[in-house]
Amino acid sequence: MKKHSAVACISQAGLFAQLAKGDLTKIAPISIHQEYFPKGSLIRQPGDGKDGLIFLDQGSAKIYNLNEAGKETVLGVLNKGDFDGQENLFQDNHNENFIQALQDTYVCSINRRDFQNLLKKTPDLAINMLNNFGEKLVAFETKSIRRNSMSAKDRLLAYLEDLAKKQGRRDVQLKLKKKDLASYLGVMPETLSRQLKKLAKENRIKLSGRKIILL
Repeated sequence: MKKHSAVACISQAGLFAQLAKGDLTKIAPISIHQEYFPKGSLIRQPGDGKDGLIFLDQGSAKIYNLNEAGKETVLGVLNKGDFDGQENLFQDNHNENFIQALQDTYVCSINRRDFQNLLKKTPDLAINMLNNFGEKLVAFETKSIRRNSMSAKDRLLAYLEDLAKKQGRRDVQLKLKKKDLASYLGVMPETLSRQLKKLAKENRIKLSGRKIILL
């Protein structure tokens, strides 16, 4: 692996992107870097005692929960540069979600207690956190609107467009299995397959295995 810089790693997260270098160097000593999780292993799970923020340095992971019957609902996907658990830095949260590595993955993290102690000394960090929470709230509301008002086909196309924008290219790689993507979009797997075929027939996308090209 190439040399890993704790400061550079932290600065890539939107949560800390606007902080001055001096603040980043204060955060670096309380962060843990490049913890390895093989494909299929659980990075976080309920009751594991791990509370705080995680960054994905390499790899990808899915976030999901289980209902009382054991049915899995996918809540999101983390890719390189993404982070999760920022709310855990502010409160003692009893998290009910699982985070599972979709491929060999390296994770960096910050513990809640260490961060709380640091936060008292860095008010700029608190301001940036609040701004980030606002962005995430908007994203959550957008997803809710899509689920309630858009057709399955339009919902799928909007997701693919968002993915293309995030990956910076029109040929996007699906990290989720189809059943997990269907769960995330709130549709049945059979519906997802039908809508993919419809979009391909309408020449709006081109299917190539787990790769989808937006036309």
